Amino acid sequence: MDDAVYSSKRRFIRAEPDLNQYAQIDPNVEGDFSFVYAALIVEESPLGGCSIVCLESLKLAVDDIVRIKVGNMAPLKAEIVWSRPLDDQVVRCGIKFLE
Repeated sequence: MDDAVYSSKRRFIRAEPDLNQYAQIDPNVEGDFSFVYAALIVEESPLGGCSIVCLESLKLAVDDIVRIKVGNMAPLKAEIVWSRPLDDQVVRCGIKFLE
């Protein structure tokens, strides 16, 4: 794919995450944060989001609202805005922070 075409589709700048940083996901948005799932962070957006890679078995779907803790940040309510299968067991998801 032409790099110029690919980058023109991006609405915001992306940044690589810090090494060994991962996301903790809690599917319950009420009560105390409870680390249920883990995901690798692929890239971060300074405008309030990130993309993650996780197992398909987590069943994260577009429009799901979860709480996510990225690195040392406090847990934030977030929405799954897109999801793409990478193979039959792994998906990449776009996350938009709602707080």
